[in-house]
Amino acid sequence: MSSKYPKTRCNLVAVVCTTFAMGLALSANAAEFTGPDVTVRYDSPALDTAQGASQLLKRIESAAGRICARLDHGSLASRANAQTCSRNVTADAVRKVNHPMLLAAYDAAAGVAPPIARVTK
Repeated sequence: MSSKYPKTRCNLVAVVCTTFAMGLALSANAAEFTGPDVTVRYDSPALDTAQGASQLLKRIESAAGRICARLDHGSLASRANAQTCSRNVTADAVRKVNHPMLLAAYDAAAGVAPPIARVTK
């Protein structure tokens, strides 16, 4: 059985930290946000199952949390900035992987109901 997704090991690099974080934290020094990228490795065939897609989503969310944790300085505003950053980094990474099962897992976690039917003319 052939798949349109390569059966190789893929890398997903979350590289949104610097510019996004700088935009969120207006009073902070830009040097505070230049940190290492986070790489999440996965096997494309594993994404063909709901369990594999769900596991990758959890790993992406964890990596996004690590990237954005430095925005949380304990105040409500900084905690909100860190949470917004984490959601945006996760969404960006899911879009970059662009796999239907991962997109479905992401939508399900966000509470987005999949379309039941589509009517076309």
